[in-house]
Parts: sequence; C-alpha cells; structure tokens
Amino acid sequence: MGAKHFLEKIIGYVGGEIADEDGVFQGGIGPALADAEGGPIEPEGLVGGVVGLENPFRCGVGDELDEAVALGLARELVADDFDGDHLAGGGEAVAQAVFFVLLRPLSKNCYSRINKLLTESLWLELIWLIDWWAGIKIELYTDSETLQLMGKKILGKENALVICNHRSDIDWLIGWVLAQRSGCLGSTVAIMKKEVKFLPVLGWSMWFAEYIFLERDWAKDETSLKSGFRHLEHMPFPFWLALFVEGTRFTQTKLLQAQEFAASKGLPIPRNVLIPRTKGFVTAVQSLRPFVPAIYDCTYAVPKSEASPTLVRIFKGISCPVKVQIKRHKMEELPETDDGIGQWCKDAFVAKDALLEKYSTTEIFSEQDLQQIRRPKTSILVVVCWLCLLGFLVYEFFQWTSLLSSWEGILFTVLFLLLVTVIMEIFIHSSQSERSKPPMVLPTQDPMKQKLLQT
Repeated sequence: MGAKHFLEKIIGYVGGEIADEDGVFQGGIGPALADAEGGPIEPEGLVGGVVGLENPFRCGVGDELDEAVALGLARELVADDFDGDHLAGGGEAVAQAVFFVLLRPLSKNCYSRINKLLTESLWLELIWLIDWWAGIKIELYTDSETLQLMGKKILGKENALVICNHRSDIDWLIGWVLAQRSGCLGSTVAIMKKEVKFLPVLGWSMWFAEYIFLERDWAKDETSLKSGFRHLEHMPFPFWLALFVEGTRFTQTKLLQAQEFAASKGLPIPRNVLIPRTKGFVTAVQSLRPFVPAIYDCTYAVPKSEASPTLVRIFKGISCPVKVQIKRHKMEELPETDDGIGQWCKDAFVAKDALLEKYSTTEIFSEQDLQQIRRPKTSILVVVCWLCLLGFLVYEFFQWTSLLSSWEGILFTVLFLLLVTVIMEIFIHSSQSERSKPPMVLPTQDPMKQKLLQT
C-alpha cells in the first residue's frame, strides 16, 4: 500500500478533506503528497487540517489523532487491506510492520494507539494459555487503593515502573496477565536483552511495541535506556514499564554466587533472591520521575509443594498456583541521589527476601488483602477467531497446492510439520532456566561456599 493510498484511507474514514496552511482544499491529498504514490514522502510536507468535522483537528507531524479515529482506522485497514495470507502466522506482527513504516513517521501518537490494539490482540493469545489452557491461578495480594490505581475500578490509570524478583521462566507472562486485568496490556513495555527481539513473531512484536533492548554493555545500554525513557514521556496513554532488577533468572548456582558476593562485601546474605543490579534502576528512576508517579514493587512466589511453572508445563496444560504481592511506592518518596536510589532498591530486595523466607517457613505469604481478579473471556474470543481464520487458510492452501493429492505431497507435509514441532521444542526448552533442572553442583571444596548454599 502506497503512502498516498494510506492517507486517502485516513481521510475516507474521517469524512473530511485535507487542506493546506491557508485552508484551501488541494484535491484531497495536498500538493506535498502529489508524487507520494508507492514511494517515500517528507512528513514535514503534511500540513493543514481535516475539515468537515464537528471538532476539526490538525494532522501535522507529531500531532495526536483522536483515539476513536485511530482505533477505527486500525480496524478498517486490517479488515480491508490485510488479507488472509498476510494474517497467517503472525499477522499482528505484519500489521505492526506496515503501520510502523507508513504511519509512525507521520504521527507517533496515532501509531502508538493503533499499535496498542495490535499488541494486545497478540498478547491475549498467550494469556489464554495461562488462564484457560493451563488454568494457572494467580493470587494477587495488595491493598484496595493500589488495586484502584492499577485500573481495576477507575478509568484513570497511572504510569508505573514495575520491578519484580525473577523467579521462574514465565514471570513476564504473569506480569502480562496482571497488566491485562488492569487494562494496560497493550501499553506494557519491558527492558529486555537484545536477543529476544530476533525471536519470530513474539520478538518482532516486542520490537514494534518499542520495548527497550539492552546489550549488557553499560556504555551502550545507558544511551538506549535514556532514549527509550524519553519516548515513554510522550506516550498518549498510561503505561507500565517492567524491569527485572536482578538482571537474570534465579537459579541455585546464581544464588551461591550472590551469597559469595554478599559475604565478601558485608551485605545481607540472600536466600530467595539475587542481589539487584542498580545502575539501570537508578537511571530509570532519575529519568522517569517527572512523569511516572509510582513504583509497583512485585514479589512473586510459587508454593514449595508445586513445581515452578515453565513454558513446557504450560503447553502441557499443567496448572499451579502463583502468588504475587504488589506494594505501591510513590516516586516522590524515593531519595534524590543516585546512591540513595540504589540503596533503596537493595533494601527493597532485602524485604522481598524476608517475605519469601517467611512464606517458606510459615506458608503465610502476605499480610495484605487477597484480591479477586477474574479471568477474561476476551482471550477465548481472540483465540477462536484466529483458529477459525488459520483453519480456513490452511484449507485454502491445500486446495490451491494439491499437496495432499499425492504421496510425495503428503510426505512433504508430514516432514514439514515434524520440523516445525522440533524447532518449537528446541525453542521452548532453551528458554528454561537452570531452576527447572536439577541444581548444579559447583566443583569446589570451599566450606564457606557449601555452607552458604545450605543455609
């Protein structure tokens, strides 16, 4: 779809006309876009407003489009221009790519609104796995005021920095479930390692959703973080920014390393968490403080009697309860200095460790109220629609290719499906942490290390 065609669809949906700076109608698209068909355009050339509306609005570079217009445009374009071949096998990512190329240079706000809708439609498929396939029960402990500010009972949600202990392979999925319950699934972003963005469909969608990717090289990562935070300041709707401050998933081997480090520095020795890496957290707080009013401090736990959930167990439909405590801290209450912010973060993880240790010995997880959060039926509808569409496309594909009309075609189809299955198995198993395997025994005879691990 050329840029001119795309813009004509905007005008057709809105029902108005493009005018130049003097308000003179210029043939529906404007002289600056006369040669734009099928090629690049200069966004600076798009000046003027949309007339013929009850409340006219400007349509210049960086201007915000009305939310109803943006969402309506997304639905119309998806229905009209993305046929089945585009939607099959990651259609949301295809749609995101189209909007990223064609719309984002013209209006970042409009792109963000449409991308929120597309991102949420993809994430809901994964939430369906948690809620309805595996039936994982999430128990949320928090106070009623925090629950309201998270968006359950009021329309006005708030921006928030979310930190959590990284205990299992699916912590990020649990975070998405809570974001969905709070109404900000499509506007939740996270700070992740750069390798994730290369994963087919899922990683691509995260990239188009403008997640912040790090290389674990602070000289480069500091610039990436600050650039990502500047973008968040102009988000047209409330967002959550998720940050796993420990920097890696919890395993027994990594716990031993953290205990050794704590003992050498005279720090509290952790038993259930790792020592947080505070550089990224300090940068986040200092950058986000002007427009993010709160930090959601999440603590995640699984009962000792249950195996920690993994993607493999979820795909097998194996359920387990998951407990999450959320404490809300006002951003303005944090220290002003970098050292003070770093120490606040370390103290928060000492408190998490104490909470988890208490739970492991008394089976009492939190003194806060257990909140009732219901499973949404929206995810079922999304999955059913995609299954019907994909089923139709597969049928049409085999009808067109006649693959199943010969033994060679049948053999090719079977081998292809086996290859896809093997690749998915490799991907799922490679995503697991060491915690899902038997604990590794370190090749050391140091009594100090062995004692720390056993305490």
